[in-house]
Amino acid sequence: MIMGTVIIGLTNKKTETAVLGLMKKNGFQTIEFEEGNALIRAARSRNVDLIIIDEEIKGFRTLDIVNTVYAEKICPVILVTSQPRADFTDWIEKGWIFNFINQGVESSELNKMVKGAMIFGKKLVSLESEILKLKKTLADRKTIERAKGIIMEMKHCSEEDAYKYLRNTSMEKKVTIENLAKAIINKFTK
Repeated sequence: MIMGTVIIGLTNKKTETAVLGLMKKNGFQTIEFEEGNALIRAARSRNVDLIIIDEEIKGFRTLDIVNTVYAEKICPVILVTSQPRADFTDWIEKGWIFNFINQGVESSELNKMVKGAMIFGKKLVSLESEILKLKKTLADRKTIERAKGIIMEMKHCSEEDAYKYLRNTSMEKKVTIENLAKAIINKFTK
């Protein structure tokens, strides 16, 4: 049973072998890359749950990879490093990386971190999806309210009658109320 898909971009072969072994042992599908551009392309085109990379990946700065993954809401990133830097904490606070680990991390610690990152990533995607849905609902509501105002003014009717007009017209024309409201606003507010 596959637990999730992990992209691995590690240049230290000893660390890569250890991480790959742990991922496969725990049922994760792994995809390995040595080059940043190919890693980003794969992350964009596949359903990826986690990226584990180090600072030495070729062809793309690690910070740019992390920024791209974060901006496009692809998945969490775990950064493997030989020397932790002070700015890694800033990256975590900004959401750019889930966490960073030293190259010689114990497999039990890495396993906990991987599972935590995947849980965090799924929750984050779910919350962001919910936020987008709520924003759309609010925007649609504002559009409908504005269209109702235009109808009330033109037809000299109540708010309830304006809404009934919108609802009946949308059913008659087989368009959503939101699209009808947008069309009314576009037609009468130029």
